[in-house]
Amino acid sequence: MSQARAFCTGYYILGIAMAILVGLNPNHFTSIDSGYYLQSATNLLAGHGYVVQENGQLIWNGTFPIGYSALIASVSGLAGLPVLIASKLVNYIAIGLSSYGWVRRLGVSRASWLLAIWGIGSFLKIAVYSWSETVFLVLLAEWIWCLHQFLLKPVTSRSFSLFLIGLSLFLTRYAGGYVVGLTSSLALIVWLFPEVAQTHLGVIQPRSVALKLVAISTAGVVSMVAYFEINQHLSGSFFGGDRFLPTESTSELLKIFGWAILNEGLFIRDFSRVGSNQLAWIGLGVQLVLLSAMYRQFRRNKLSETKPLAVTSLIRLFLFTASIYVLVLFTLRVFSPFSDPTFRLMAPFTFCLLFAISIGIGELPQKQQRILRVWGLLLWLCSWVQLLPEANLLLKLGQIWTSLAIHLALF
Repeated sequence: MSQARAFCTGYYILGIAMAILVGLNPNHFTSIDSGYYLQSATNLLAGHGYVVQENGQLIWNGTFPIGYSALIASVSGLAGLPVLIASKLVNYIAIGLSSYGWVRRLGVSRASWLLAIWGIGSFLKIAVYSWSETVFLVLLAEWIWCLHQFLLKPVTSRSFSLFLIGLSLFLTRYAGGYVVGLTSSLALIVWLFPEVAQTHLGVIQPRSVALKLVAISTAGVVSMVAYFEINQHLSGSFFGGDRFLPTESTSELLKIFGWAILNEGLFIRDFSRVGSNQLAWIGLGVQLVLLSAMYRQFRRNKLSETKPLAVTSLIRLFLFTASIYVLVLFTLRVFSPFSDPTFRLMAPFTFCLLFAISIGIGELPQKQQRILRVWGLLLWLCSWVQLLPEANLLLKLGQIWTSLAIHLALF
């Protein structure tokens, strides 16, 4: 089987896995947030506008930006599908378009490691949920690539593309606005330390790059303020309700984020603050065994003596983006008591890290990649334990088995 055919097969298998999971899950992987997205998409299709029902009235949905609901409505209208199915299809199409783009940039062999990220349990869960995160992560990777290209050659067309993708990130999730701060920070670094920017990021024209980054950041701020003004005008609130309220102490937040970052290093099962953590401890043990076995095989084949991974400017940008995201998320959490940083909120951080690692792995000799592929596949399969419910596990598994039995009987 050729590499291209194997890559396409992997993408099809991902789609089948997503369809099976959505069919088996009692609520088809929806949440309260999903209700906002789906209801808004339905109202867009009906010509009512970007609104949701609240207290018996249709009001502008200022809780979430319009992007994801607009995509769902578009796919639903074009394909004639219910908005629930359309939301899953939007996620699947986004992954497919992203994979195609990275194949063209890096080749099939390297891009296959990037596609494999979506098969990891936590990211597969994100892909099947009717959430905006899948589209957001795809756009974030595109934004980093566009930034990488812009730094190498800061022409006007790339400046405009960088601005548009950044705006799309914001219109998908309000948190996407953090790339404006990231762009401003990068402009300052390039301006103050041009030699560092040239050496580590491949910047050829530091002064021109810095000035254009400032212009892009300014355009981004103006666009976000304009959108928040629309929210205020149509719903009476800039962000869809009160967001900035008292939160936990700084020490408590440091503990919360410490556990969150620890969990992001666990592929098989996260530790939960509610319910049993037996599966998490078992998963930790299995992961350590698999990683130890992989390391021993590397040593046995004397592969550890080869040159270390080359840290390219693209990898550095992914790592820089991941770091800034965590800092921004922590800062926002100091002032706003939103949900704890679970796999969903931490996904951009982990996604960027895994993307950087995957790009690096793609540069290794094939012999090394084969070893990683074998042990990575075992870890990849074990990570599907993440798909099991955290609360009322036995009860929900019973519901899933009942649903499966009914489907098999009908078949």
